[in-house]
Amino acid sequence: MEECTLQLSPHGNYLDLDSSLAEQRDDLESFYEDVTKGKKPILILRTQLSVRVHSILEKLYNSQGPELRRSLFSLKQLFQDDKDLVPEFVASEGLTCFIKVGAEADHNYQNYILRALSQIMLFVDGMNGVINHNETVQWLYTLTGSLSRLVVKTSLKLLIVFVEYAESNSPLLINAVNTVDGRRGVKPWSYMMEVLEERNGSDTELLMFAMTLINKTVAVLPDQDSFYDVTDSLEQLGMETIIHKHMTNKGTEPDLRAQFIIYEV
Repeated sequence: MEECTLQLSPHGNYLDLDSSLAEQRDDLESFYEDVTKGKKPILILRTQLSVRVHSILEKLYNSQGPELRRSLFSLKQLFQDDKDLVPEFVASEGLTCFIKVGAEADHNYQNYILRALSQIMLFVDGMNGVINHNETVQWLYTLTGSLSRLVVKTSLKLLIVFVEYAESNSPLLINAVNTVDGRRGVKPWSYMMEVLEERNGSDTELLMFAMTLINKTVAVLPDQDSFYDVTDSLEQLGMETIIHKHMTNKGTEPDLRAQFIIYEV
């Protein structure tokens, strides 16, 4: 029983078993409202959050094949069903676990991890966890170089969400890009240019996401030096040629054309 706790349904609040209900009244407003209306509260006996998260991490680290696939696939739903799992998962170095498991996994497994990460980033505690864990941002940028278009697309979308969340996140992304590409011995934003050069085949949606990410990143930079560090690297990698190719192509989608215009302005 010492590993168990009580959770209120359907609101999801956890009871502190060491405190009285009166002492927790501020946190249990919906519980008292239901009682006042004559509704019977439902209490669910659950394993404590820390124990549940430890069990999840243990499974992810030690499973293989179909068992690992099942564990990864169920993660998004777990975080959806119980928002309190998110801060506990982040605090227990769950993001590090994602990266380690993802580094050794194929693109299908990576996509399951990205689905779970997208759910985590919907919560303030989850996003703050990513903000404070640059390795996760580095990993997302690395995945934009994947051979799987779905993995590239999802990674770009999550990076856009990350940059849109707060202006202070743009420098964090630039730091991640510089770290990853510095290790590879290539110019910053090389993975992004591979997407724009369509090395993995033509995909307008991928081009849109890549240009949107670049534009949103540079739009909020606090100083001109940072801005030119990014754009100079992109120019050296051939951005002007790519823009010219698409702007002179009558078949270029209007939305993509708009993103190139934004970049040039």
